Amino acid sequence: MEDWFVLKLPVFNPKYKKWKKYGYINKKEKAELKEVLEESTEGYCMYCFSRIRVDGKLYANLEHAIEKGNSEKLTECIPNIGLSCSVCNQTFKRIGEKKRKLLESVMNQFEKNSRCSIEKRKQCTIPCKALRTLQKNYSALPEAEIVLQPMGIKGCDTNEELNLQYNVLNMEFEPAKDKYTYSRKEVEFIEAHIRRFRLNDPKYRSRQLFDFVRNVIDHEGKIPSYEYNNLIVELFRKKLLDKSKEESLKICQSIFKITFSKM
Repeated sequence: MEDWFVLKLPVFNPKYKKWKKYGYINKKEKAELKEVLEESTEGYCMYCFSRIRVDGKLYANLEHAIEKGNSEKLTECIPNIGLSCSVCNQTFKRIGEKKRKLLESVMNQFEKNSRCSIEKRKQCTIPCKALRTLQKNYSALPEAEIVLQPMGIKGCDTNEELNLQYNVLNMEFEPAKDKYTYSRKEVEFIEAHIRRFRLNDPKYRSRQLFDFVRNVIDHEGKIPSYEYNNLIVELFRKKLLDKSKEESLKICQSIFKITFSKM
């Protein structure tokens, strides 16, 4: 497959500002946290990549990567908090949550080694060593094959970032094997993440890119300028920007022909 037909998904990297206060409980701090996380995702869910701001309203939840019920310290742990749509947060992420309960001994070690305290909260915006260790323990639990956001997660074998890519010709999410040299175990981890969030499930998978491709064809290569409901479409649109109308039309026609025969 040509690299042109593979969309590499970005790693979300929030740009926290030192002069602002972020948090989960305080209303103002919560609003500041939502704002910086939304900015880092360009307005898309960190898990399913669907648009979370519609008609000026933000339809998103602050989501604790490692569930806050494991430790009171995790409630206000900024690197442990991401932004997702309500379906990913309240439905798909919660599947198997009881199996992901960390052992008391593991939590005691985390609380002992973490730099923050509940009484005097420290503004941590980078995962500390204690949090990273906790993340490894968490990811080894049953039903915990989740590429946690926004801090990301590294593979247990290669130590490379676990990430996804989008196969344009198959219209499917897959492990970012074109960029990384994952082990079989790591590939299975990412594939489990894809199944958890129903990214390729016929009932939930996005048709936005297919519709976009068809729109380009209908307009003879002209790129439509409407607001896209999925990050995949935005990434694909950016790849077309340096192409002529003739080139864009030819590319979209070839994609349409292949994908339409599979649908």
